[in-house]
Amino acid sequence: MARNAGAGKREPRTEPASARELEEILGKVRDARNFDFRNYKRGTLLRRVQRRMEDRGKRTLRDYSALLDREPAEFDALVNSMLIKVTSFFRDPEGWEELSAKVLPRMLSEKRTGEDVRVWCAGCATGEEAFSAAIVLAEAMGPSFGTQEVKIFGTDVDERAIAYARKGQYTRGQVESVPKKVLSEWFVEEGDGYAVRKELRRSVVFGINNLVSDAPISRLDLLICRNVFIYLDTPLQKRVLSRFHYALRRHGILMLGKSELIPFAGRIYEPVDLSLRIYRKDGRRDSAVSQERLMGLLEQETAAREVDDAGEQAGSVDQFHREVLQALPLPVVATTLDGSVMLWNVAAAHLWDRPESDVTGKKLTSLNLPGLSGELLIEKSSMVREGRSDREWGDGSVGRPGDTQATQISVEVSPLRDAGGAKSGLVYAVGDVTSVRQMEFELRRANEERQSAYEELQTINEEMQSSNEELETTNEELQSANEELQTTNEELQSTNEELETTNEELQSTNAELDATNRELAHRTEEMNKLASNQRAIIRSLSAAVIVLDEAGHITLWNLAAERLLGLSEGEALGQVLWTLHVPALNRAVLAKMRKALGQNLGMRSEEIAYELPNGGRGTATLAGLPILDGGAPLGAVLIFEDTTRLAALAAENAKLKENDVRPAQPGDR
Repeated sequence: MARNAGAGKREPRTEPASARELEEILGKVRDARNFDFRNYKRGTLLRRVQRRMEDRGKRTLRDYSALLDREPAEFDALVNSMLIKVTSFFRDPEGWEELSAKVLPRMLSEKRTGEDVRVWCAGCATGEEAFSAAIVLAEAMGPSFGTQEVKIFGTDVDERAIAYARKGQYTRGQVESVPKKVLSEWFVEEGDGYAVRKELRRSVVFGINNLVSDAPISRLDLLICRNVFIYLDTPLQKRVLSRFHYALRRHGILMLGKSELIPFAGRIYEPVDLSLRIYRKDGRRDSAVSQERLMGLLEQETAAREVDDAGEQAGSVDQFHREVLQALPLPVVATTLDGSVMLWNVAAAHLWDRPESDVTGKKLTSLNLPGLSGELLIEKSSMVREGRSDREWGDGSVGRPGDTQATQISVEVSPLRDAGGAKSGLVYAVGDVTSVRQMEFELRRANEERQSAYEELQTINEEMQSSNEELETTNEELQSANEELQTTNEELQSTNEELETTNEELQSTNAELDATNRELAHRTEEMNKLASNQRAIIRSLSAAVIVLDEAGHITLWNLAAERLLGLSEGEALGQVLWTLHVPALNRAVLAKMRKALGQNLGMRSEEIAYELPNGGRGTATLAGLPILDGGAPLGAVLIFEDTTRLAALAAENAKLKENDVRPAQPGDR
């Protein structure tokens, strides 16, 4: 976990041994629980570790590190202590008021109709902040909150906190900051506390997310991350803010904690209310994010170039200094910034049994020297080389032929500076700590034995207490099972009564259905008789009767139609009248009739000349009436009546009248 590399406030510096032991503890946490605190501020982490040391009665970091090795369960307590969970509903009310009154209405007005709304509460702890965001959004959206697709994501790295948040249940003390009106509208009183209403709970999704290593949630309209950045160093703050910039939509809103004034945020976001730490993503500032990434690459390239130049300048060391180092009884190795050995004193040659000429100019990491671990030569050396630490330590052992036991060594890495104060290399000073390590081992073993005896006694007490609790739990479970059986018996009796009632209702319903069926059969028989009579009447009419459905298909063709129009019923039924060839029906008259019926109008045509089935000529009357049901067409009725005889009688009658009226002429008899 890198220290804050910014130019602002610096973390309080710890003693070198404490810093090394703290890094060792953080490394164990990373390996055991996969929590990476490398970019968290060291002062904050040290205070959290010291608090656990006080709780467990440990005076030094080394003792507490040994405790972690013996008791893996302590990792959980330590991680919980490091993961700060200070939260409440509507914390810093003025920020929520600004969000509700101005920011959210503007954001919602800019969205398209029906577009989904996505909100992310990063570092939400036990969920109060995520539900606060859901309440503010619901009040801003009004009725559309229940119909539009709305998702509020609440994430945290602490699994226990997320499990608590998923329940949506809070004590009375936790909801003290909630206004009474909001409490009555969005919460339900349950037992000694309150639960979030289901319609609000359905819109909030909780999950595990690590801002340092996990991918961010994307396409966000609002991102709330409050009082998380105060625990991160400057490089990590920039990296996370850049990820947030990617996650937000074009005009998305970012809300930080009131105490988190981060200059980099003002470079890539447009401040909405700087005093309340509310920002807005401005698409025009996307270039600032890209520029920041480019500057990071340039800084890395410059640093690498400086290392190469320093390595070349460090090639010459004053001869007097060399002689002094050669005379030291301590093994000393000096390297350039790139790791090439430039000094190897006599004590080092004796310890590793390799002359100076055999190692000078070679990379120290390539020599595979026993006692010099990869962590010391790479990670810790990099921390000193890059200025993240003044000095670092590493332990190891060197075995030589003829020795009964390996020599335990402690290696200190410190910067080598030139006359101008600039780093020109690294110095590795080696000390023999075999006797010290032996004393530490014996003391640690004695402490472990004492601690083991104490833990055994404590374990026995805990087992006895656990057995007592299990007996009480078993008794409660038996009582609960008895109550459940009684409840089940009552439910079965109630179900039996309901089944009897249902059976009686079904019998009554069956009787009613039988009566209804008999009545329907009687009505059907009457309708069949009526239809038969109607058909007999229509077929006996002297006029041709044609019935059409709404599509013009012939559904009825009586005997007079067969006689007058020359087609049998079998030939006509089912045919479309308008396309059927009937010699007696004039096509022009049929076209007019079809047009009138299409407009739901009746039509009557008099004295239509037509060809009789026996080959003669006759006249007829054609009438058409639409069949309507509430204005909707169901078909039509056409009546074709032969008027040939009537027309002949009318003509003869007219001729007789004409003869009676005409005066007598000379020559008439």
